[in-house]
Amino acid sequence: MQNFIFYSSYLAIPFFVFLVFFIFKKGKKSYKNKILFFITILLLLITSSFIYARFIERNIILTKTTKIETGFSAKLIVIADLHLGVYKDINFLKRVVKKINKIENADAVLIPGDFTYYPPENLEKLFSPLKDIKFPVYAILGNHDSEQPGPPIQEKLQKALENNGVIFLHNSSSAIKNKNIKILGLGDKWANQDEVSKINEFKKSDNLIVIAHNPDTSLKYENSIPDLTISGHTHGGQIRLPFLYKKVIPCDGDFDKGLYETKYGKIFVTAGLGEVGLPMRLGVPPTIEILELY
Repeated sequence: MQNFIFYSSYLAIPFFVFLVFFIFKKGKKSYKNKILFFITILLLLITSSFIYARFIERNIILTKTTKIETGFSAKLIVIADLHLGVYKDINFLKRVVKKINKIENADAVLIPGDFTYYPPENLEKLFSPLKDIKFPVYAILGNHDSEQPGPPIQEKLQKALENNGVIFLHNSSSAIKNKNIKILGLGDKWANQDEVSKINEFKKSDNLIVIAHNPDTSLKYENSIPDLTISGHTHGGQIRLPFLYKKVIPCDGDFDKGLYETKYGKIFVTAGLGEVGLPMRLGVPPTIEILELY
């Protein structure tokens, strides 16, 4: 079904050409019929927006910097929701890695999950560009990597990531080299693998950053609150139609994208890089986030 959606969407291009031809070559006749002219213009606008969302915006890669007060300093790069598979492939990841390597003086790259979307068999090759990142890379899995939905690839994907130099975290932690900062990576919430009790094992002096794919994981925090939680999952709505896009964000909490100050601590949600459902992005282009902590 995803392949059908992907390839059939190319039909929008000849339809756009037809509408332009109709307006400019048949214009005099169509102007006399105001209803027909209005419908044609409306279809042209809809088709233009569709083509932009399908073929242009989803292939843009922006970088955005956000400053966050945490009480300790670090420069982190965050990418999420790559969703390599039917809609995006290794070539897109190569472009992402190239942009990451142009960033100066970062301490680490954090990837809060959803690497895949019905991917090919050879996961190690698919994610091989990750080994070229010049900074340490820490990652967790998301719901699409943990069979919620998706094929059973969790163990295979973990191995592929580790073979490409990624520090894989699953309800486990690691430290950023030369920084007094701990990174705790939690399992996915939809797969019931996010063991938030692990947070209680850390002290305030540990300068704890939690990576949790779904920002709703933070709603389960109880005794201890991390200095910062970093999530993805929302895609920022992916297609940001006014008044409608928030209804499709798959979260219980009021999360979209950006930084949130909550009773569960500071939560940063990236809109990510890939797509699911439709191979389209509108109003929320793929973004590499740079977090400057101070």
